[in-house]
Amino acid sequence: MGEPRPLRVLSRGLGLAAARVRGRPRPFSITFILTHRCNFRCAHCDVPEAAAYEMSTDEFRRAIDELADAGMMRASFSGGEALLRDDLGTLVRHARERGCVTSLNTNGWLHQRFLEEVAPWLDVLMVSIDGPEPAHDLVRREGSFGRAIRTLRAARERGIATTTITVLQPGNLRLVDEVLTLARREGFWAYFQPAYADCFDHHAGLHPALGGRVLADVADRLARARDAGDPVGASAGYLERLRSAPAFGDCTRCAAGRYFATVFPDGAVVPCHLQSQGPGPNGLDIGFAEAFAALARPSGPGCAISPYQELDLIFGLDRHAIAAALRRLAG
Repeated sequence: MGEPRPLRVLSRGLGLAAARVRGRPRPFSITFILTHRCNFRCAHCDVPEAAAYEMSTDEFRRAIDELADAGMMRASFSGGEALLRDDLGTLVRHARERGCVTSLNTNGWLHQRFLEEVAPWLDVLMVSIDGPEPAHDLVRREGSFGRAIRTLRAARERGIATTTITVLQPGNLRLVDEVLTLARREGFWAYFQPAYADCFDHHAGLHPALGGRVLADVADRLARARDAGDPVGASAGYLERLRSAPAFGDCTRCAAGRYFATVFPDGAVVPCHLQSQGPGPNGLDIGFAEAFAALARPSGPGCAISPYQELDLIFGLDRHAIAAALRRLAG
């Protein structure tokens, strides 16, 4: 299974430091959206509507190889629901064998496939949790909460670092404390982020019910919980940006497109999924490392997507974000 996780993190961290000194873009963290297909139809998510052409196993393997050669140290796999791809285990294993830290975002429904095909090659698991069982199953489907929890428990038993992401919308804004209680009991780090009106269009803005005052209150509640010792995954920097809603910083200064990016199912390379409108470079046409190098700078008033903001803070050498990431990797 390759060198241990701490050695992989350390060796690639040194590469990041060297690239920062030289000021050169480098694809350290890449999210591979394997499919837009999903077995759920959540009201806050329009990703399944974009389902179309998907690259083959060999084409995704080529993308992993080219980006690993260019310096990729973290390979994250997502969807849609990535476990709908029969080759997910093959691709995660390939990324691990190329020396990458591997992570997976899933809804946890396909529990058995995860255990048999993916878990042996995974470093970090993130499962979507919308709240306690009644609220979660209402958003997704009956029985989905139980499967999500079983997947998290099985991952922890195998030494995989476990996290959850809760997409905040009017139906679960009051359930933050319940999610944190669950996180304490089950031993995972809990992340929260607001829902967007359109998953692919930054300019569409947040869900209309999520105004600045609402998100500032969420940030304050999470800060108090973290200070009390609750397993809040967010760093202080992310909570500070959440308080600045609706701006959340400045996209033109974001590390997206310089140190991290996203590969779509059809081979398109974008800084992030919210910056995917209009034509852009495609790795199948010009090579994936070349497509990364050709990315235009993102624009706009910043986003509230937790993984992107945490990566931006990490690549900006924010010590609190780096510490939070190390805690997450340590499980």
